[in-house]
Amino acid sequence: MQEVDVYYVKGKYPVFTTFLNHSLEEIRSIKEQIIEYRKGNPKSNNSNVKAWHSSYKTHEFTNCFDDINRRIISKCDIILNEFNNTNDRLMLHDMWINMYEKGDYTVNHAHIGVKYSCCYYVDVEENCSPIKFPPKLEINPKNDMLVLFGASVYHEVPPTNGKRTLIAMNLSYPKLPTSPPNSPTYIQYS
Repeated sequence: MQEVDVYYVKGKYPVFTTFLNHSLEEIRSIKEQIIEYRKGNPKSNNSNVKAWHSSYKTHEFTNCFDDINRRIISKCDIILNEFNNTNDRLMLHDMWINMYEKGDYTVNHAHIGVKYSCCYYVDVEENCSPIKFPPKLEINPKNDMLVLFGASVYHEVPPTNGKRTLIAMNLSYPKLPTSPPNSPTYIQYS
């Protein structure tokens, strides 16, 4: 298995980093898919992210990201099952694309209502801003890096000098059959 680094926020909330080991050609292809998607969807979603980003339900509007979504979720399953000594499978709740330009940022926030969040960095410049987990943890993204953390852990991105293109996700474990009929929907990739 690819090496996984574990950092802790406030000494108890794990943040995992690893790489998916995609080839340069695979990463270039993912970046091209993102650029094409943005051309067809130029209006940004409105949220804590002060950069262009797609709808949180991008995975429901297109299947062009299904392959990378599967690979990200599979890697998250492996990391969490090894860390927790379990054999569970995550399901995709939200998926969106972020494209930061110079000066773009994200305000400090957490993702409520889901179990985990992750960022997969497709194309980042060396002088781009880190993802920060207050009070002290900062992770400088690299191309092909996956960052996985509990969704309730606060995080932010200071104004960036360099471009950052990434896929973000919220993940949870399947709801029990007794969940209310209006509970959030989840997608499981096999």
